[in-house]
Amino acid sequence: MERKLFRYRPFNTEKINCYSDIHHKVINIEKWKLEAFEGIVQPSSPLYFNDPYDCEFCFQSDALESIPDRETYLHILEKSFSLKPEEKNRILYSENIERAMQIILQAHGGNLSASWEDILQNGLRECMNTIKDAVRVVCLSEVYDSTLMWSHYAQNHTGFCIEYDFAESDMFYEYLYPVTYTKDRYTVSKTDMLNENGEWIYKSTCSKSDVWSYEKEWRIVTANFNKVMPHKLKYPDGKYVLDLKENIKAFYLGAKISEDYEKEMTQFGKENSIGIYQMTLSPNTYELNAKKIL
Repeated sequence: MERKLFRYRPFNTEKINCYSDIHHKVINIEKWKLEAFEGIVQPSSPLYFNDPYDCEFCFQSDALESIPDRETYLHILEKSFSLKPEEKNRILYSENIERAMQIILQAHGGNLSASWEDILQNGLRECMNTIKDAVRVVCLSEVYDSTLMWSHYAQNHTGFCIEYDFAESDMFYEYLYPVTYTKDRYTVSKTDMLNENGEWIYKSTCSKSDVWSYEKEWRIVTANFNKVMPHKLKYPDGKYVLDLKENIKAFYLGAKISEDYEKEMTQFGKENSIGIYQMTLSPNTYELNAKKIL
């Protein structure tokens, strides 16, 4: 089984130095060529997504009870005040962690019941921001003809769209997740936190408001790039890139693409047996059509 997915891109002309598998040396290359011609994709940090809810972790109240690492409690408390050695020992070795927290908070002027939960919530949120920043996401779509996405992500139809095919045998296939669109946020439970496979990270990362459902999005999501990096990849920031060159099957050119970019992409397509499609405006509807030109 194969999964065909698409990625809308602008012509980002910023240049960077990187190793080229085509030229077999480090070259100075424009970012759009790095992705389209070299196949190198730089995943995004969720910290910079345009949707403020995107990849935000939301916790059920019982999730706080599931923090097994006493060092985490110490780290959180010490952000608020200094702890004495005996207070640290109380946190590390007390059988009743809630009671231990309350005693220490009382000694430092805290309000017993509500205060320790507030501190934990804030501390946990900070820890989750660290996890969130470690996650990297490649955003893809099931469709290549979305007028809105051509407008938002492909420079007002002047950019391009890359078609990728992912086979089940592909090393990235297991990291592909469909985005779930819903009115309610995914809330992390105690059961989620105790599950060592970290599935809750992916569920949170791939849950979005239903207002975005038109994007029909899929994501490559991982927090450990060492597991998915091809060993052959020679790139100074390797842990932040994916080599998808072998997955590229076609380019779709924006309806308003410049003649120079069209020629350059068409020439590359001819030389590398990659399909080229030109997006055109329908004469009778508000739809976009793809015309095969190569």
